[in-house]
Amino acid sequence: MTVPHVIVVSPSGSGGPTLAGITTALGYTPYGTMSGSHAVAGERPGPGEVQPLLQAAYGQDRTVALLRGDRAELEAAFQAAVHALWRVWWTRLGQPVTHVSPVEPVLEHRLARWPAPALYRLLPGRGCWYVCGLDLRRMDADLVRTWTATGQPPIVFHHRDVRDRILSQVHLLSGPADRVGSLPEHLVYRDIVSALPDMDARITLALTDPEFPGMAEARRCQWLLRHPRVCAITHEELVGPDDVRDRALTRLLTTVDHPDHAAALAALAAVSRDEGDHAVGAWREHFTPEHERLLRRFHDDRPHDDRPAFRTCAAGIAVPEQYTR
Repeated sequence: MTVPHVIVVSPSGSGGPTLAGITTALGYTPYGTMSGSHAVAGERPGPGEVQPLLQAAYGQDRTVALLRGDRAELEAAFQAAVHALWRVWWTRLGQPVTHVSPVEPVLEHRLARWPAPALYRLLPGRGCWYVCGLDLRRMDADLVRTWTATGQPPIVFHHRDVRDRILSQVHLLSGPADRVGSLPEHLVYRDIVSALPDMDARITLALTDPEFPGMAEARRCQWLLRHPRVCAITHEELVGPDDVRDRALTRLLTTVDHPDHAAALAALAAVSRDEGDHAVGAWREHFTPEHERLLRRFHDDRPHDDRPAFRTCAAGIAVPEQYTR
């Protein structure tokens, strides 16, 4: 049986919607930065998921009363507990939250006291938690210790050539306000990027400003490329030739303990590979020699396809060398 929950780290501009379409096809509901990116039928709690969460959030006596009482009250109480649990889980992942929240503080406080293994088991349904970064300095220490000891929940690192990622971010922040979303740094930098005169200046800003959305997060994610338990997948692989894509998907299926790789690969063949605003190699139309110089100066530790660690496959798509062996 596949694992119930997965963490996907996909720095801003990495083409997250492409991977979200795949994980959704595998039966995972996308949460976090990909929430609402793909239509998912309304989930109902599975067998054995309701009572443990109610007991953790409300205590034994209140849980018994809820289970014996009005169904509408029970469902409202369960959803309130789920929202509190999600907020606690998001905080444990080191993700930013706002103090303005409809979540009941008492529920959040009770659930926040549970150790990581128990909290993970309380999460209902099958979720794929998309985050832009996973900073070891901000993650809950108990969660990190649990993950290093058990490998659960599995972590997938989804990334791409830094130049295409920068270009994708520049396009996003130069576009209509309704496409920017609600991430605070995106809202701030949309005003900054929109005030610049042309694409050349915007790319220069992205290369030289350490706080440009996605740059600091990606730098703090380098450990994910090195850790043997992390499944690393590139956007270039997911939109590449069938053999390259299937090898990447096989790694993903192994990571989530999928029981039938052949059937899953056959089903995933129908998932769209439409790159939308994430075309591979689009940076070549906009990067100048000066941009390349700035890239080498400020970002020589990031994956880009003229580095020795990358090899170009037959279709001209750059993928990490370890994936082409």
